[in-house]
Amino acid sequence: MALKENMEAIKREIGIEEKFLEGFMKTEYFFKKYKKYIVFSAITVVVAGVMYVTSGIIKESRAEASNSAYSKLLKDPNDSVSKSILKEKNERLYNFYRLQMALESDDIKTLKELSEYKNDPVISDLALYQFSSIEGKNDFKSELLHGFIILQEGYKLLQEDRVSEAKLKFAQIEMNSPLKNVSDNLEHYQGTKLKKVAK
Repeated sequence: MALKENMEAIKREIGIEEKFLEGFMKTEYFFKKYKKYIVFSAITVVVAGVMYVTSGIIKESRAEASNSAYSKLLKDPNDSVSKSILKEKNERLYNFYRLQMALESDDIKTLKELSEYKNDPVISDLALYQFSSIEGKNDFKSELLHGFIILQEGYKLLQEDRVSEAKLKFAQIEMNSPLKNVSDNLEHYQGTKLKKVAK
């Protein structure tokens, strides 16, 4: 009886080992057959990961440089180095800064130039609206103006260091509005400024 049981146990063990070897051989065959594809896929995943991380680092670096340049320009509008950095790192914020300065000084030449700026409909619409107002033309209409009033009120609140009220004001701008990016930039800039002051 014991001999029969031992034989059955040995058969079971041999069966398990055979299945293990068979699985190992199938895996080895699969790897050899598709080795190029597996290696290519692994390399693609690694390269994509490195590119994603690098892209994030570059984006963050550009944001910090543009925020710093914007902050310096607000203190000294004649700082040509900061202007060139802002223009290079964040063209949209640069043109928003130009619009801001043109609005404060009623600079018709800059407003006309920005009204023809095709890369950002928000900036071109706002510049065209102000240019039309200065020229005495009241027939200009834009869906952006509703959001613009909110943006303008929020910006004034930021200038008065009423940050929480400004954030509430900016939150009223619809998520799909092109002005949302501008309000986010203003919020981010103010947050960076406050963190540096706290240090």
